[in-house]
Amino acid sequence: MPSRSTSTAHSGLERLGPDSQPSNGAPCSTSDVHALADRLFQWGDARDWAGPDPYDGLTAPLGRLAVHRLLRQALLQTVKRSRFDLRPALGIRPLRTATATGTAAAACSRLAASPVWRERALRLGRWTAAEQMSGRYAGLWRYEFDVQTRWAYYPASVPNLVATTFCADGCLDTETLGEEAVLTLARGLLNHLHNGKFFTYTPHSGVLIHNANLMGAALAARLAFIETLPRDLAERLAGAARGALGVSLEGQRPDGSWPYGEGPQLDWVDGFHTGYVLLRLEQAGALIDMDVRTPLARGARHYLQHLFDGPLPRYFAGGATRRDPNNEATAVRMAAWAAERGFVTVDFACAVLATVADRYPGLGPDERANGSSVNTALWESPRWSVAPLLDALTALHSAVSNVTRPAASGAQGTAAAS
Repeated sequence: MPSRSTSTAHSGLERLGPDSQPSNGAPCSTSDVHALADRLFQWGDARDWAGPDPYDGLTAPLGRLAVHRLLRQALLQTVKRSRFDLRPALGIRPLRTATATGTAAAACSRLAASPVWRERALRLGRWTAAEQMSGRYAGLWRYEFDVQTRWAYYPASVPNLVATTFCADGCLDTETLGEEAVLTLARGLLNHLHNGKFFTYTPHSGVLIHNANLMGAALAARLAFIETLPRDLAERLAGAARGALGVSLEGQRPDGSWPYGEGPQLDWVDGFHTGYVLLRLEQAGALIDMDVRTPLARGARHYLQHLFDGPLPRYFAGGATRRDPNNEATAVRMAAWAAERGFVTVDFACAVLATVADRYPGLGPDERANGSSVNTALWESPRWSVAPLLDALTALHSAVSNVTRPAASGAQGTAAAS
C-alpha cells in the first residue's frame, strides 16, 4: 500500500487568475474572517441547521402525484427557481440534512483550537454520525429528499456519494465515528458506490460524474490510512482510489477543464463542480502518492481564468454570471485554496468574499438573505448556502493566517486540500 503523503507542492508555477485588487472593505484579517464565520454559524445554529433546500420540491404532498420523470423535474425546478418561495403554500417543511451538518462540522473543526469551536464541531459531528444509514446501505449517507435530475432519479432511501463524502469528512474530522461505523463505511463505499472502475453517484448509476468520482477517490484514500481497518480492506480502498483517479485524469480536456460528466447533455463546465474536482484531485493524489501537479495546475488555470469575472464568480465557464450561493461559497473556498498555493494573492480571495458576502443570511444588511422580499430561500439553505460558506470562511481564515501578504510571485503552497 502506498505511503501516506501530506503535501502537494506547486513549485515554479506563475500566479494565475484575475489580477484584481480587493474591494473597499474587503475583510483581509483573521479577526474579520473569524467574525463573519461566527455570525454565519450562529445564524444556522439558531435554526438547528434546518431550512429550505433547492432540491426539496418533491417533499411536498403534491410530490406523491409526480410519478413521471418530467413531472418530478417540473415540480422540483419550479420550487427551486420560483421568484417567490412556494414552500409554505406547498406544505414543504424545513429540513435539517446530514450533508449540511457534516459540512459545517468539518468547517468548525478547522478552528477547534478554540474550545467554543471544538464544542460546535463535536455537536455537529454527532448529529451527522447519527444519520449514518443502516440496513442494506449501512455506513453510507443519503439526501433526505427524492431528487430528479436531467440524468438520474434517486429517492431518499438510496445513498449517494456526495452526501456520503461530506458527512464522512465531518465525522472523521471530529472523530465522532466509532471503529465499527468506520469499518461499515469503508465496506459500504466499495460495495455500493464503486463499480470496479470508478466511484458512482448512486448504487444504481453507471454514469461517470467527475466530481463525485473524485470525492469517492479522496474518501477511499483517506479511509485506507485508518489503522483499525483490516489490511486487505485498506489495500482495496487504496487501489480503488488510484484507479478512479486515473479515470478522471483521462477525462480532463486539453484546456484543463473537466465536464460535469461523461454522456449526453453532461458536457457543461461550472464553477462549484470544478472546485470540487480540484480539491479532491489534490487530496486523493497526495494521499496515494500520485503526482497530479501538472493536471492540477492546468485545472486551476482554467478555473481562475474562465470562472471569474474579476472577483465575481461565474456559474458556467465563460458564460454570463448567475448568482448562486453554493457556487459563490465554493469560489471563496477555491480562492483561499489558490492563495495558499500561490496561484493568486490572498487579497484576491478576500475580494471574492467581499463581492459575495452580503447575500448570505446574517451577513448582509438584513437578517433575511439580501434583505429582499422576493424568494431568498436558496440563500437561506443550510446545505446549499450556509454550510458551504462556513467551510469557505474557515478555510480562508487559515489562508489569511498562513499566507504572507502581499504574496511573493511564484509562491508555493504545501498543504493538501482538506
